[in-house]
Amino acid sequence: MRIFRAYNDLLLRRPFITNMCSTGLFFGIGDLMAQHFFPVKTVDEDGVEEPLPFNLARTQRAVIYGFCVFGPVSVVMQRKILPRIFNPFLSKARRLAMEQAPKLKKRLLFYDVLFRVFIEQCAAGLLYIPMYNTVMTVLAGHENPLQLTAERLRQNWWTVYKASWLMWPGFQMFNLYFLPAHYRIVAVNVWSINWTGFLSFIHNTSGHGKGSGHRLEEILDIQDDDQELTMVYEA
Repeated sequence: MRIFRAYNDLLLRRPFITNMCSTGLFFGIGDLMAQHFFPVKTVDEDGVEEPLPFNLARTQRAVIYGFCVFGPVSVVMQRKILPRIFNPFLSKARRLAMEQAPKLKKRLLFYDVLFRVFIEQCAAGLLYIPMYNTVMTVLAGHENPLQLTAERLRQNWWTVYKASWLMWPGFQMFNLYFLPAHYRIVAVNVWSINWTGFLSFIHNTSGHGKGSGHRLEEILDIQDDDQELTMVYEA
C-alpha cells in the first residue's frame, strides 16, 4: 500500500513524467510477455521450427513508444480531455434538472461516462492504432515507413479495432464512473499490460492465421503470406 500511495502521490505532483515512466515500463512488460508466450519462429535447414532469440531492440521500441508517445497522450486524454466531454444528447434543461436532483446525479454521470467511452473508442480507431503503427514502423528503421504503415493499417486496423472494443469499453466504464481522476491512469496502465502484449504479438509475429493451430492466432484471422510479411518488425 505504501508503494501505491507513493506512486499516486507522484501522479498528482508530476503526472506527465510519472505516467511516461510507468507507461514505458508497462509497454516493455507487454512486449516481454508477447515474446515469451508467442515467440517469433523461423524454419531451419531441416524444416524444423525454432523460436528466434529474445529481441531486445523490439522491447526497446515498445518502451520508447510508451515513454515518449503514448504516456503523454494518455495523460492529456484521461485528465484534460475526457473530463470536459459531456453527453450532447441531453438538453440543457434536462441536464440542469438532473444536476439538481440528488437521485439523478449518478444517472447523469453514467450518461456522460457512456459518451466518453464512445469518444475514447473513436480515438482508438482514428488516433491510437494509426499512431502505434506509424511510430513503431519508424523506430524499426524500415524503408518507406509511411507506405508500410499504410499497408499495415489496411491489413490489420479492423482486427485491432474490433479487439479494442472487447478489451476496453467495459473496463473504462468502471474506471471513469467509479475511480477519481488521479487513479484512472494507474488503473489504465495496469489493465493495459494485456493490451500492449496483444499489440506486440499482432505486429511482430509472423505465421499466425487460420489453420495455425493456435487459439489466439485463429481468433485474429490473419490469413495470407503477404499480410504476415508486412506485419513483422525486424531488429
